Amino acid sequence: MEDYTSLLQVSKCLTNERLSQALTDWFKEDCQFTHWEYVKGTGAGDSYMSELMCIKIHGKNPKTDNPKHVQVILKSIPKGLCRRLTFRSNQFFENEIRFYEDVLPELIKFQATKNLKDPFVNCPRVFATYTDGENDYIILGDATLENFVTAAVRQDGIDIEHCRVTLRTFAKFHAMSFAMKDQDPKGFERISNRVVETYYLERHWPWYKKFWGRLCKIAIDAVEKEYPDSIYLDKIKEFATPEAFNKCIEAVRNTKETGVISHGDSWTTNFLYKYEKKVPVDAKMIDFQLSRYASPVLDISFFIYACTTQELRLKHYDELMKYYYDALASQIDEMGSDSKRVYSWDKYQEEVKKYSFFGLTFSMESTPFIVLDPEDAIDMDISGDKAIDIDDFWNVGYFKTKEGRLREANNIVHCVDNGYI
Repeated sequence: MEDYTSLLQVSKCLTNERLSQALTDWFKEDCQFTHWEYVKGTGAGDSYMSELMCIKIHGKNPKTDNPKHVQVILKSIPKGLCRRLTFRSNQFFENEIRFYEDVLPELIKFQATKNLKDPFVNCPRVFATYTDGENDYIILGDATLENFVTAAVRQDGIDIEHCRVTLRTFAKFHAMSFAMKDQDPKGFERISNRVVETYYLERHWPWYKKFWGRLCKIAIDAVEKEYPDSIYLDKIKEFATPEAFNKCIEAVRNTKETGVISHGDSWTTNFLYKYEKKVPVDAKMIDFQLSRYASPVLDISFFIYACTTQELRLKHYDELMKYYYDALASQIDEMGSDSKRVYSWDKYQEEVKKYSFFGLTFSMESTPFIVLDPEDAIDMDISGDKAIDIDDFWNVGYFKTKEGRLREANNIVHCVDNGYI
C-alpha cells in the first residue's frame, strides 16, 4: 500500500481512469485523479464480509489545476480466495451494488415527485461501484464528515432514543416502497426484481447447515444455564432445528404482497447516528448486502432482537412497535397513498405475530458476534484457494459470560412470552 498514485492493489479494476470519472461525476466538473491518502482502518469485527478502509481520493481540474478531494469508505471484496469462495462474497457484493445503482435511485426519484417534510436521505452518497465477482468494490462518501458516527460499542443494547431514530429511518425507507408499489406498480416490480435473496434459499442450506447446528447448540446452552427446567428451554429445543431455516425461507418468499425493499441486515453496526447534545437526532443506514424484497417486519424484528435488551423491551416494546407503524403510515399517506389500504395496522400486527420468529432466528447468528470483545474478533484471513465450510471459519463457542448468555436467552424469552415461537 505504499503506492499512493494507484488503487490497483485494492482492485485491479479500480483504475485511475475510473477514479477520474468518479471524481468528475462527484464534483460535476472535469477532474483527473492524482493520488490517494490513507485516513484510517476499521475495528476488529466491524466487517466479516468485506475489507474496509477510509481514504481521501485526490484529483484536480486539468484546465484550472484546481485541487479536489473526497473522503470515502472503500469497501472491497476479500482478496483471500478461500474467504471469498466460502462466503459467496460475489453474490453479496453484486446484490448491494444492484441496490445502490438500480434500486435506491429509482426509489429516491419517485420520492422526489412528492413534497415531503422529512424525506428519506439516510444513506451515504455513492462515489463508485464495480462488480465482476473477483474485483468488486463499493465506494461511499464518508458519513462521519456529516457528523454521523457509530453508536456505543455493539456489545451494549441501544437505548430508547436510538430506537426511535432508527425506527423512524426504517419507516421512511419502507414507505417509499409501499407508495411506489401502489402508484407505479410496474416500476416497482422492475426494481424489486433487482435485489435477490442471498441467505434464505433451499440451495443455501448445505452452505449453512453445520453452522446453524452450532448456533442452535449455543442458544440452547444459554437458555439451559439461565432458565433451567423452564418453558423457555422446552420452546428453544423445539425451535432450534433445521425447520427454523425452512420457515425463514417461507417468510422471505411469501411476503411479497406486503413486501418492501428491505435492508436485510439491521444490526447495530449498520447504523450511523448524528447527535445533538449527546442525543441521537438522525441516522444513516449502511451495508445493503442482504437487501431483499419482503415484509418490513423482517427488518423490524431483527432490529429488535439484535439491537435491544430485554430490559428495554419490557418497558417499551409495544410503544416502539406502534411508533414505527405510526411513522410508516404517516409517510405513506404524505406520499399520496392510503396507509390503511396498502398496509393497515391490523395487517402489520398480523405479520408481527407471524414473522417475528425471523428476527429471533437471525439474531441467533448475530448475538454471538455482537457480544464478542474486539480482541476476540474472528480472524478472517485463512489461506487457501478452495471454499471451506463456514462453520470452520465462524467457529464461535458458547457464551463466556452471564451477560452474553442473557442477551441471547432473553431474546428467546421475549419471543415465547409474546407467542412468536
